[in-house]
Amino acid sequence: MAKTGMIIVSHSEEIARGVVKLAGEMANDQVIIKAAGGTGDGRLGTNALLVQETIESLAACKSILIYCDLGSSVISSDTAIDMLDDDDLQDKCRIVDCPLIEGAFYGAVQASITDDPDAIIAEAEKARELHKD
Repeated sequence: MAKTGMIIVSHSEEIARGVVKLAGEMANDQVIIKAAGGTGDGRLGTNALLVQETIESLAACKSILIYCDLGSSVISSDTAIDMLDDDDLQDKCRIVDCPLIEGAFYGAVQASITDDPDAIIAEAEKARELHKD
């Protein structure tokens, strides 16, 4: 099984690191989870260059799945993918449309079982159906 890369993109560096820690508790050594939270200088916001650098650090992975919190984190992630010079690396990247925390958690569990990005994404998307009442 090839390694799966996961990137947590949040407006908050602390939230991104916390989600990495939480999801990492469920992952095995076939899953690499990295944070790309905040602006890179301690402020709230997102940074496409930080996301791009994080993607590039996972270039050896079979797939790179990006989990985002709010609107501009998706824009920054899309921009980061577009800024990549390597078309093969761009093709490995997918933004997962799911709640950040629950989706990353479900995705990490599934990525520990399979390296099929479609199966991982499908499981992460099920997090939308999680009801807490």
